[in-house]
Amino acid sequence: MSSPPNTLRFLFVFFCALQSLSAQTNEELAERMVIVVNRNDPDSLAIGQYYARQRGVPETNIVQLNAPTEETISISQYVETVANPLLNALLNNNWIRAVKDSSKDRYGRERLSVSVHDISFVVLIRGVPLRINNDPASIDEKTEQVPDHLRVNQGSVDSEIALLLAPPGMSMTALFPNPYFGKSAISATDANRILRVSRLDGPTSADVISLIDRTLEAEEIGLMGRTYIDTGGPHETGDAWLRAAGEIAEAAYFDVDFETSKRAMDFRDRLDAPAIYMGWYRPNAYAQWRAPRWPVPVGAIGFHLHSYSATSVRDPKTWLGAFVSQGYCATFGNVFEPYLEFTHRPQVLLAHLIAGGNFGDAVMLSMPALSWQAVAIGDPLFRPFRVDLKTQITKSTDSAFAPYASIREINRQLVEEGSEAAIVFARSKFISQPSLALAYRLAQLYALVDENDKAIEVLSVIRYMTTFSLDEYVLVQKIANFLNARDNEKLALELYKNILQERNLDKQLRISLYEGGAPIAEGQGEPTTASRWLLEARKLKAPPPKK
Repeated sequence: MSSPPNTLRFLFVFFCALQSLSAQTNEELAERMVIVVNRNDPDSLAIGQYYARQRGVPETNIVQLNAPTEETISISQYVETVANPLLNALLNNNWIRAVKDSSKDRYGRERLSVSVHDISFVVLIRGVPLRINNDPASIDEKTEQVPDHLRVNQGSVDSEIALLLAPPGMSMTALFPNPYFGKSAISATDANRILRVSRLDGPTSADVISLIDRTLEAEEIGLMGRTYIDTGGPHETGDAWLRAAGEIAEAAYFDVDFETSKRAMDFRDRLDAPAIYMGWYRPNAYAQWRAPRWPVPVGAIGFHLHSYSATSVRDPKTWLGAFVSQGYCATFGNVFEPYLEFTHRPQVLLAHLIAGGNFGDAVMLSMPALSWQAVAIGDPLFRPFRVDLKTQITKSTDSAFAPYASIREINRQLVEEGSEAAIVFARSKFISQPSLALAYRLAQLYALVDENDKAIEVLSVIRYMTTFSLDEYVLVQKIANFLNARDNEKLALELYKNILQERNLDKQLRISLYEGGAPIAEGQGEPTTASRWLLEARKLKAPPPKK
């Protein structure tokens, strides 16, 4: 495995950006953070107070709005219950120093002629409305030259709040270029006109509390797991972004799986320890991302590029809702159609995080437009790579995902020190951290240097395992295929038989197992088994009978 030169240059650019944006500690940033809750939601204040305690944010920095509890509101509701009350709270608490304009704008918003602020982040808590409906009667006449598909005033509450301090005349129709996008620094004028906004939200209050707790745990032990990139979407541009994100993860020595076909990833694909998942293009979460007990590492980053990935964040069927419900700690998407060129750049966000930056800055750097459709869920202070790999290896051994940190170190050693050092390290870790994933990686290393007997010996431990967890089925299938390719068909067939005894297999996975196992059964002198498996696969693939 090697690090693509273009990826390394990309990381260098964003390391420079990191120096500019993240010079202050979390404690200093927390002191200057504003938390916004909705007093009409029974849990909003409690969540806001809990987050403030965990991060050391002064409780006096909590602003209580009297807003609707629905996720979607009108422009007038946004102005009357969110924008104006929040602006005045910021002024009254001296979080901004400003001169108010003498009149309200065409939407009824109070505006500022001049402003200076040192607010680090504005954090919206579950209960604060999510998105603003389009109002054709309020379309700005001065935007006649704007293309019709962009000439709307619908958008995310978060993206409008980002421009809360903007000067008079800033329209809610169409969008505003984000001066932070892809930059290492912006002018003082722009910085004083823009608020960096993130959200702590999800299907249930318990989900949000869990997100906070898991974020803090991840900062202590570091992000561990694998990276999964699902390309094959409708536009090459989006595929290129996702591939670049995968290359950045590879440069950081993560194991990366690229699904490149036009079919979307599902239960047939490996998804154990999804530390980073980025894919597209399905309207709602499905397959593994809706499995209620799928093991997800603390601090996991999830992104699914779709125009309506965040139409609701309280609905666990939407992508952002599903990610939060399943235990991911950072995710981002769109509340209405954003159009591809105005969506987050996942490779930009990931590069900043891997360079050691926080989620709040990463979101701003990766988002092309404000007063538009973007929303990001996660603690803005979250630094998933605050703990370096060396520290993970030595101090985070109690985590169930510790073997994946070892795999990352194996990958680093393979690139920087060679296969011999990587094998020695992998063998030592396999003894102290026995796991299927680590066994498979060690076997791959042995195969790399043509020591197939040792590879088979490492994997032979699997014959003593008769049950597997939901996220291990595909890994076991890969191990079976690995053994079969190295003339250990007997054990390979045993593994196929063991998995196929599981009752809760997904239909597509079961078809894949029947079809993958049948040739092995035939080769092992079990033609009856092979025929039966192929017949079962055909039955499962047959369309249901017409009623």
